[in-house]
Amino acid sequence: MIERSYKHYSVKPGTIYLRGGDPNFATPAHIRDAAINAIIEGYTHYAPSAGIPELREAIANYYSKYGIKYDPEQVMVTSGGSPALHMINVAMLDPGDEVLVFDPSFSRYFGEPPTMGASVVPVPLSKTGFHLDADDLNDRVTKKSKMIVLCNPNNPTGTVYTKDELRAISDIAIDNDIMVVSDEFYSEFVYDDKDHLSISAMEGMSERTFVLVGGTKMFNFTGWRLASLIIPKKYYKVVEKKTKYIGVRPATFIQRAGTEAFNAMSTKYGQAVMKEHRDEYDRRRTFFCKRMDKIDGIECHTFDGAFYAYPDVTSFGIPVSKFVDDLEREEGVLVGNGEGHGGVSVIGNKSIAYGHIRPALVQDVDVLEDAADRIERFTKNLSK
Repeated sequence: MIERSYKHYSVKPGTIYLRGGDPNFATPAHIRDAAINAIIEGYTHYAPSAGIPELREAIANYYSKYGIKYDPEQVMVTSGGSPALHMINVAMLDPGDEVLVFDPSFSRYFGEPPTMGASVVPVPLSKTGFHLDADDLNDRVTKKSKMIVLCNPNNPTGTVYTKDELRAISDIAIDNDIMVVSDEFYSEFVYDDKDHLSISAMEGMSERTFVLVGGTKMFNFTGWRLASLIIPKKYYKVVEKKTKYIGVRPATFIQRAGTEAFNAMSTKYGQAVMKEHRDEYDRRRTFFCKRMDKIDGIECHTFDGAFYAYPDVTSFGIPVSKFVDDLEREEGVLVGNGEGHGGVSVIGNKSIAYGHIRPALVQDVDVLEDAADRIERFTKNLSK
């Protein structure tokens, strides 16, 4: 039985919050207990800057399920995925570098490189299914290309990249000596008998791929701020040296709980808990995407991974920012703005992300049904 626990301090009563990726599941009891016990046992002092050894080992062991064996010494524990991404950018980017980012993707990929003096080069995903045309990526590679950023499964589109797509990205990265950042926060949430494949396991890629491994989404402790960065051996000292003053290590008792969480993934109990959550996300996506697709004027594909729907509301002829703001004001439904996840790529004469909203399916099906009814009522008024 999945426990629910949802307290969002910025949401008004009666409002349905589908804006951020903050699941309404409680952190599993065995992980909560590990944190409490760690506090009682006195694990409240500074942790090593790279993370406690047992957590680094647990993460390395967990990740071996994807076909690549990492040393614990390659793992750096961070206070969430955004700090991990920031550390890579600080350590590896120089002014004038170019970063290739699939569009649409997580908003931070587009916003942060320019603060390092680097440029973002968007690579459009297809309008149908949001997959990659390798030629589009290859055509955008220049001598300044330093990094390819990949989110797999993708936030916000839910794309789960195929082995052929990952091989194509790998070939381009190797041929042009480009690093890859692979954000794999949603690796446990893949549906329809598809498998998560890590690009780091492709031949020749472990020595050039930085992998972001999350705990916040997997184990439902977003507010705990626990994630990690797996670093190629030849770059570890560089990252360590250039980020030593950033200070992103989580509390020691949270790291002890994270150790319990990752170690449990090798047990039947841990796998059963994860399957229960994955199956619930599957129920939500199956219901919500089909329900959205039945609303006149909305097109919504059934995504393959993560837990975000990505409906196209272009047909209503208003900026998506206005759609989002008016939906919140008139119907009390908060959804994400798809234009915050790219939209600077152009296919033909149209920006690919224009007109998409991003509801995070972080509420139960009955709540999603209420949200869908409100969205439908809102769009009927727009049509009038």
